[in-house]
Amino acid sequence: MNLSEKTKITFTPANFLTLITTIAAVIGLYFHLDAQIEDAKELPKPKNDKIVREAVLQMNGDMKYIKEEITEIKSRLDKMEERLYELK
Repeated sequence: MNLSEKTKITFTPANFLTLITTIAAVIGLYFHLDAQIEDAKELPKPKNDKIVREAVLQMNGDMKYIKEEITEIKSRLDKMEERLYELK
């Protein structure tokens, strides 16, 4: 493709309308995102970081307890299965 002074670029009305619509959409999107960024800058910073950390640690402890309980239940089921097999 060679571009020179003799190269002709033609726009049909449909192409021109598509180009204008695309440019308007990009500009609108830019200003919308810019406004959202400015709004986010004005939001207060969270002060409950300590509470969130404590909740996460509590959940970790609860998860460990649940895992231990599940392991114990599985071992009991295995014993019950063995006894049932022996009865047959």
